[in-house]
Amino acid sequence: MDLKPLALCSTLLLLSACNHQPWVPYVAPPAGTDTAKLRVITNGEVRGGAYTGCVGNEQGLAKAGRFYDVVKPSINYPQSPLVPPKLGMPPRVLPKMAEYLGVTSMAEGMYTEIVAEYQVPAGKPFLMVREELAVGSYGSTYSKCPALSRVYTFEKGRQYEAYVGMVYGSDTEGKMGVRCPFFVYELLAPNQGIPMAMESTVAADRPCH
Repeated sequence: MDLKPLALCSTLLLLSACNHQPWVPYVAPPAGTDTAKLRVITNGEVRGGAYTGCVGNEQGLAKAGRFYDVVKPSINYPQSPLVPPKLGMPPRVLPKMAEYLGVTSMAEGMYTEIVAEYQVPAGKPFLMVREELAVGSYGSTYSKCPALSRVYTFEKGRQYEAYVGMVYGSDTEGKMGVRCPFFVYELLAPNQGIPMAMESTVAADRPCH
């Protein structure tokens, strides 16, 4: 599939200070809050939360785990959440993300896509962060998708999909390799085709205290 319409959309901020924060499960907004629905698709690690002008307080939305033979999970690298929440959203738009080896403990299985759906605050800035993702091989080389963050504002009652992680694909010259999509788009109607990436802003390069 040609992902050029989503065009590795705009400049993304490299984060390094927050890569090792504890994994705290995401908590939905309280009842009575204006919300939208967000589906998170990743084969890496994605966090999110209300944006207050700093980075580092995000909660865990979805973290890919490692599996043997697709169906048997590794107890040392579990996905989170173990049972991803579903909200009855429309079918996904973009294809399944690749499975891949980690750079360590290669016998522990392949990192495998996780899909989770959440209520997120609407009308307020929402920060999404992809933690650094490292793709191993059976040789001595590996590839990385850097830690990146973007700020989005969702509209009340609408439904969105985030496609954040690693895929294998070709560049403008046809060279195959690791690609690192960070796309968020609104789900509109069945068979809508490839959607347009939402506009976003860069998060401040300032850690939360």
